[in-house]
Amino acid sequence: MNQPPPRPRRPGFFRRLGARLRTVLRLVLHFLHPARFVLAPLLIVLLLAGVLLSLTGGLAYVAPFVYTLF
Repeated sequence: MNQPPPRPRRPGFFRRLGARLRTVLRLVLHFLHPARFVLAPLLIVLLLAGVLLSLTGGLAYVAPFVYTLF
């Protein structure tokens, strides 16, 4: 009987978290370049919206306020 090939293992929680934090750090360092410093408020608003949505899990009473931002 043929067995299906084993599924690849998903990276662990801390490995995924580290990859996400590295991405955020690279974005912050990119925006801190003097020529791109004017885009820092955009980055701050996007990060705050992302943190708000991830902490609340997209709750129904928070979503309308986030939609008005965009």
